[in-house]
Amino acid sequence: MIRIRTKLLIYFIILVVLVNGVAFFVYDSSEKIMKEYNRSFGRFLLLNEIAQQTNTVVEKMNAYIVKKDPMFQQEFITTSNELRKNKKKLQQEIETQSNFVTLGNYENMLESFLEDSYIAIHAFETGDINQYATYFNEATNVANFIQETTMSLIDQELTNYQSFFKQLKKRNHYYRLSTIFLLGSLLIICGILALYISRGITRPIARLSQAAREISAGRLTGRDIEVTSKDELRLLTETFNQMRRNIVGLVNEIKDKSELDTLLKEMELKSLQNQINPHFLFNTLNNISKMAYLEDAHETTRLIEAVSTLLRYNLEDIDKPSTLKDEVNCVKEYFYIQQTRFGDRISFKTVIDERCMHANIPRLTLQPIVENAFIHGVESKEEGGRITLTIYQTKDQIVIEVADDGNGMEQSIISQLLKGETNEQRLTGKRATGHSTGIGVKNVMKRLQLFYQQKDVMDIESKLGEGTVFRLKLKKG
Repeated sequence: MIRIRTKLLIYFIILVVLVNGVAFFVYDSSEKIMKEYNRSFGRFLLLNEIAQQTNTVVEKMNAYIVKKDPMFQQEFITTSNELRKNKKKLQQEIETQSNFVTLGNYENMLESFLEDSYIAIHAFETGDINQYATYFNEATNVANFIQETTMSLIDQELTNYQSFFKQLKKRNHYYRLSTIFLLGSLLIICGILALYISRGITRPIARLSQAAREISAGRLTGRDIEVTSKDELRLLTETFNQMRRNIVGLVNEIKDKSELDTLLKEMELKSLQNQINPHFLFNTLNNISKMAYLEDAHETTRLIEAVSTLLRYNLEDIDKPSTLKDEVNCVKEYFYIQQTRFGDRISFKTVIDERCMHANIPRLTLQPIVENAFIHGVESKEEGGRITLTIYQTKDQIVIEVADDGNGMEQSIISQLLKGETNEQRLTGKRATGHSTGIGVKNVMKRLQLFYQQKDVMDIESKLGEGTVFRLKLKKG
C-alpha cells in the first residue's frame, strides 16, 4: 500500500528535481556565456597591459640612466618580470590560427626588447657608453614596433569580437527559448502530477460523502463503494462499507429485540400479577423465626430477623427521609447476612462518630454503596476481603467513607461515575446480580444532590489492585 504521504513526498521530490534541473541549466548557460565574454575581454586587457608595461620599462630605464636612482632600477626589474609573465600568457589566451605568425613575431619582439633593455642597463653600469647607447636605441625602436603590433593585434581582436558577439547573441537567444520551453514543460508535468494525485484523493472522498448523505437520509441499503486507490483511503472506504453493513445488521437486530421486549413486558406484567403480598411475607418470616427460636436454632432465628428487617426497610417509601442511624443499622443487617454466607472470607469494620447518627439522609443511601463495595470489590477475593465504614464530621460536613481492599477501578471509570454518564454495571461489565436494592451509585449521587441541593456530594479514590474508597460529603443540617 502506497500511503498518501508517500505519494505527496514523491511528487515534491520530482518537483524539486525538475525545478533544480531547469535552474541548473539556466545557471550553466549564463555561466558559459560569461566565461566566453570574460575570456574575450581578458585578451584586450592582456594586450593593453603589455603595451603599458613596455612603455613603463622604457621610462624606468631612461630614469635610472638619467638620475642613477636605485629605486628606478628596482622598478625597471619588477616591470620587466611582469612583462615576461604576460608574454607567457599570450600563447594560452590570444594565439589562434589567424594570428599565429603575427603573435610569434610579437613574442620575439618582446623577448628582444627585454634582452636589449638589460644589456643597455648593464653597459651603463660598466661605463660602456657606446654599447649602452646602441642597445638603448635598439630597445626604444623595438618598443615602438611592439606598440604598433599591439594596436594591430587589438584591431584584429575587435574584428573577431564582432563575429563572436553575433554568435553570443544567437546562443543567448537559444538559451532563452530553451529556458521558456523547460519552464513550460515543468508547469505541464507538475500540473498533470497534481491533477493525478488530487483526483486519487478527492474521488474516493466524494464517493464517501455521497454514501454518507444517503445514510443520513435513511437509505441504509446500497452497493458498496468501489475501491480504486491503494492508500489510506482504501482502508477508509472498506471500513465505511463494513460500517454500513454493521448498521443494517444492528437495525435488524434492534427490530428483533423490540419484538422480544414486547414479549418480556407481557411476561413481567404476568409476574407482577403473581407477586406475594409483602405483609404476608413479613408474617411468614416472623412465624418461621418464632418456630426456629422454639427449636433452639438461634443462628437461624438471627438470620431470619436480619432478612426481615432488611426487607421491611427496603420496601418502605424510598422518598421518605431517614436518619443516618437507621441507614447504619440497615447496613449492619445486610453485612450480617453476607457474613453468614461467606464466613471468615470477609470482614466488616465500623468507625462511627455517634454525634452524627441523628443527621437526616435519603433512604437507601449507604446500603447500595456497601453492596457495590462488596460485589465489585471483595466478593471475588478468596480470603481477606475487608470493608470499612467510617463516619466522622468536620466543621461544615458529615463525611461517610466506605473503603474496601478489592480490585479497584480505572480513573476513566471513576470519572464517568462522578459525571453520572452511566451506571457501574455498564462500566465494569459485571452484572450486579447480588444487589438487593437495584439502586446504583448514579442513583445515590443524584438523590443526595437533590436532597442537599449541592453538586459536590461524592468523591471516589481508587487504585487497581489496592481497593476503592467511596466518600459521601453531607451538609450539616
